[in-house]
Amino acid sequence: MPVNRLKSSLVGLGFVAAVALGFVLLSKKMTPPATPSQAKEPLVPGSASGAAPVSSAVVALGKDVCEHEADRCACAASHGADLLNASFPERALQIVSRAPTTCNSAEFLGVRAEVLAAVERTEDATKAAALAVQADPKNRFARRARAIVAIQTHEYEAADAALNALVKEDAKDADSWFYLALSQRRRDHYNGAREGFLHVLRLNPEYIDARYNLVTLTAAAGAAQEAEHDYQELEQITPVGDSRLIAARVALRGADKSAPVELPVLHQGAPAASVAPSR
Repeated sequence: MPVNRLKSSLVGLGFVAAVALGFVLLSKKMTPPATPSQAKEPLVPGSASGAAPVSSAVVALGKDVCEHEADRCACAASHGADLLNASFPERALQIVSRAPTTCNSAEFLGVRAEVLAAVERTEDATKAAALAVQADPKNRFARRARAIVAIQTHEYEAADAALNALVKEDAKDADSWFYLALSQRRRDHYNGAREGFLHVLRLNPEYIDARYNLVTLTAAAGAAQEAEHDYQELEQITPVGDSRLIAARVALRGADKSAPVELPVLHQGAPAASVAPSR
């Protein structure tokens, strides 16, 4: 009799375990896997007072984060866009440069065009943007890339027209607002540039390039107290060792001495003519 009871207990436990396993497998099938753009590293080491949340691609230097993806072109476009939004265009360039040469979708070409424009490779950016717009005339990355190139070639009216069209379509497009402010700064329109960068930060408080430009803009104007405040905010959102922190500190020293400072107006990795050193 005890033997029969033991057998019955074992059979009952086995049945319960099988049912539990079935529920686990079913829940896994019903839960979609994270896509590359959804998978985020929580933090990149930042200043003692905080750190900036960024895409996992930011910390994946030295390897191809899309190497094992089924669609490497879509992965590169997604990561490249994330890195542009996080103000890391040179790291975005690493991602798109590792993509297969067969990547020719409008999405990929548009992201590639803006990446190239952001690091001031104007000729390559123009070619990529033309291909992207040919495939998709509404491609926002390609249209913004053309506006960035126009700023770099001093065609400010054309740049402003293109960027204003983009923000009219999407009033929360922080990147286009940033380049509108940058266009103002390139023309030494201090108030317009300052208000523009502040507007970008209202849309996205962690927009590194907007905060960096505020530091150097106000420092060059001799507003040392405001520049110092913006530098402290910049420390909160920028990884330790980033060249923009170094350049911003140099600009602050210039403000303290009431000396003019050359204005670095583009992303990190700008040419040697700007304060921001190449990475």
